[in-house]
Amino acid sequence: MFKLLLKIIFLCIIAVIVFIALSMYSGGEKFRWFGKKVEQQSEKVGEKADKIKHGSEKVIRGIEQTTEKVKEITGSKESKKDEKSR
Repeated sequence: MFKLLLKIIFLCIIAVIVFIALSMYSGGEKFRWFGKKVEQQSEKVGEKADKIKHGSEKVIRGIEQTTEKVKEITGSKESKKDEKSR
């Protein structure tokens, strides 16, 4: 267990050294490139999330309309009580 902990600490120290060396050598250009790519991908994910949200809203409205029609047809009084509690 102690050996594993030492290896993890050693890898973290090496990662920090490599990070500092790269940022000094390239002036941070590689990190800016990586940041731009991450930003582009996050915008794409955000657009897809908006599409999913819009689609789910349509489904929810459809379910509500269907339940209202069923309530009208069956004349259910219990379902009207549930609506008031919401």
